[in-house]
Amino acid sequence: MGVFTYKGYDREGKEQRGVVEASSRSSAVSILKSKGIFPYEIKEVVTKKKFSFSLFRHSFSNQELAIFFRTLATLLDAGISLVEAIESLSEEVKEDRKKLFLSTVVNSLREGKNLSESLREAGIKDPIIVSFVSSGEKGGTLVQNLEVIASILEKREEMKSILINALIYPVVLLTVAIGVVIFMMVTVIPKIVSIYTSMKLALPLSTKITLAISNGFVHYYPVILLSILLIVLIFLLLEKKEKEKLDKLKLQIPVFGRLILYIELQRFLETLSSLLRAGVPIVDAMTSAIYTVKNDNLRDKLFRIHEELKKGKSLVNLFSREIKELPVVVLQLIKAGEQSGNLATLLLKASNFLRTEVEVRIKNLTSLLEPATMLLVGLIVGFIVFSLLLPIVGISTINSM
Repeated sequence: MGVFTYKGYDREGKEQRGVVEASSRSSAVSILKSKGIFPYEIKEVVTKKKFSFSLFRHSFSNQELAIFFRTLATLLDAGISLVEAIESLSEEVKEDRKKLFLSTVVNSLREGKNLSESLREAGIKDPIIVSFVSSGEKGGTLVQNLEVIASILEKREEMKSILINALIYPVVLLTVAIGVVIFMMVTVIPKIVSIYTSMKLALPLSTKITLAISNGFVHYYPVILLSILLIVLIFLLLEKKEKEKLDKLKLQIPVFGRLILYIELQRFLETLSSLLRAGVPIVDAMTSAIYTVKNDNLRDKLFRIHEELKKGKSLVNLFSREIKELPVVVLQLIKAGEQSGNLATLLLKASNFLRTEVEVRIKNLTSLLEPATMLLVGLIVGFIVFSLLLPIVGISTINSM
C-alpha cells in the first residue's frame, strides 16, 4: 500500500487537502472520487516518510490516544455520527501521519467495518482499547467506553510521570558526578602524574589506584567504550531470549522488586475492573487485562489464574496461591467482591490501594535516593582528592621534620 498526499475540490467547490492510503495513484483517485473529492494534485509520499509513519502508527503516546478518544466521545455524545466525528478531527490535524491514521479509520468505516476493526486496521493493537470499543459497540455504550479508555490511558501516563519525576534528580546528579570524575581522570590527573614522576615519590596505594584508573581512561578509552557497548548488547540479547528469567529476577530485587510488582498489579486490577464495569465477562476481561502486564513472570502467573478461573475456582484463592506477595487488604477486597457480587467496584478499590502504596513507596525511595546519591558522589570525589593530596601531604611532613 502506498501513501499519497492530495489537493482537490469537493462538490461544493471547497478546496480539500489531506492524505490517502491506496495501492496505486489511480486507486487513490478512485477512493477520493468516491468521497466526493476531485483531486487536481496527487503525490506519493517518499519511502522515508512511509517508514516514519509506520513507526508513528505503532507508537502513539498514551496522552495522544487519550485526547483522541475523549474528543471522539464528546463529538459522539453531541449527536454527530462516527464518520463525521472522525472526519472533523482529521480537518483539525496538520501532520500527514495523523491524517493518514484518521483517514484509514474513516475508509474502514465506510467499507462497513465497525470501529474496533477500523482501529486495528489503522494500527491500534492494544487489546484493552479494542476490547472496550468492541464492548461499547455491542452494548450501545460506546461513548461511555471511550471515556473510560481515555481515563485509563491518562492514569497510565500519570503513573509514568510519577516514576520519571522521582528519578530525574538522582539521575541528573549521578550523570553530572560521572562527568566530573571523567573530566578529572582525563585532564587533571595526567598533569599531576608528571609532578609525582619528576619528584620520584613513593606513592601510597590509594594514589596508585587513582592513577591506574586515570591511565585506563586516557589510553584505553576505546576498549572501555566497546566493553560498555558489549555489556548493553548482551543485556538486550538476554532481555529478548531470557526475558522470563530476567523478569523473575526483577521481582526479587530488594525494595524495587515489590515496587515493580505493585505497579504491574495496579494497572492489571484497574483495567480488569473497568472491563467488568463495561459489561465484559470476567474470563474475557482477564484475557485482555493480562496484556497490560509487561513482566513475563507475573503474566505467566496471571495466565495460570485465568485457566483455573475457567474451571470455576475462586479468584481470591487463585491470587493468594499464585501471587503470595499480594497485600492482605487486596485479597480481602477481592474476596468481598466475589461474595457480594460487586467484584468490579472492589477491584477498583484494590487498584486504588496499590496506587497509594506505589506513590508512598516512590516518595520514600526518592527521599532515600537523593542523599544516598549525594553521599556516593561525595565519597568518589573525596577519595580522588584524598589520594592526590596524600603524597603532597607526605612531602610537607618530611620537610617539616
